[in-house]
Amino acid sequence: MFKKAMLTIAAAVLAITAGCGTTDKQSAGSGAQQGAQPVQAAAKWPEVLRLGVLPGEEEGKLSRGNKQFVEDLGKELGIKTELYIGEDYTAVVEAMRTKKIDLASFGPFSYIIAAERSGAVAMAVKAKNESEAFYHSLIVVPANSKAQKIEDLKGKTFLFADPASTSGHLFPRALMMKQLNITNDQVEKFFSNVSFSGGHDKSILAIAKGTADGAGVCDSCIKRVVDAGLVKESDYRVLATSDPIPQSPLAYRKDLPADLVEKIKQFILNYHKDNKNPAFFGGGTQQFFLVDDSKYQVVRDTAKALNMSPEELLK
Repeated sequence: MFKKAMLTIAAAVLAITAGCGTTDKQSAGSGAQQGAQPVQAAAKWPEVLRLGVLPGEEEGKLSRGNKQFVEDLGKELGIKTELYIGEDYTAVVEAMRTKKIDLASFGPFSYIIAAERSGAVAMAVKAKNESEAFYHSLIVVPANSKAQKIEDLKGKTFLFADPASTSGHLFPRALMMKQLNITNDQVEKFFSNVSFSGGHDKSILAIAKGTADGAGVCDSCIKRVVDAGLVKESDYRVLATSDPIPQSPLAYRKDLPADLVEKIKQFILNYHKDNKNPAFFGGGTQQFFLVDDSKYQVVRDTAKALNMSPEELLK
């Protein structure tokens, strides 16, 4: 499908540039044969293509190979590329809204915010196979905690990752409401203190050190920290597991040129084949699968049930 699409694009470009003697993929030439129908100029590619990533995805040993991915993408496209690391979820959403970035690795909830606010369009997710293109939120406690269920955390301290985090806030909050039979407004009252750590890695490190009684984190995030040698599986216990959550999408800004988007899709769908960036693919066990916006309706529905709007989270 992509090869056919690229042949169609290539033919259109050749028609546009015929007689002008240019190979610049960012411009459309003139000089069409007399009597031919006028051809609309192709949209210009950005001079620099920038990828935004979320906190914890590019920190020391936790690097997932984003830098190499960006470099390889630039070589394939023949344009300059850069990596942008946001201070938090909101920073990445805002960077796309102001066109400081063109692509971004969003969390599911930060993606639906970005889709509304920044024109983000879900493109693909990384997974071992299409049936495993989801993950879970976990409520965890220190290994030596006396708590055996969520109810046992009453009056204790609890950490969420970030206000706009799906598995570090939205889904663990919904899980608490369901199991404790309480309202959203009663969640904070159930604990002695509720705060945001700033990232899944920070939350699980706090649990491992015993500086928090409980936390909501994603299962794949914990695995990444464990694989980095910063936490042991014996440092924590899982009290509860959420329903499946669609994986975090790689999304693009909707006003990018269509031919550029197709080039990016072609690249990412084949990127895993030479296994030259295993850190980016969870040790080489994953690949990209195309995804669309409809997969994230469950996240929208959960946010709506909790009455958590972008206006509230991006203030």
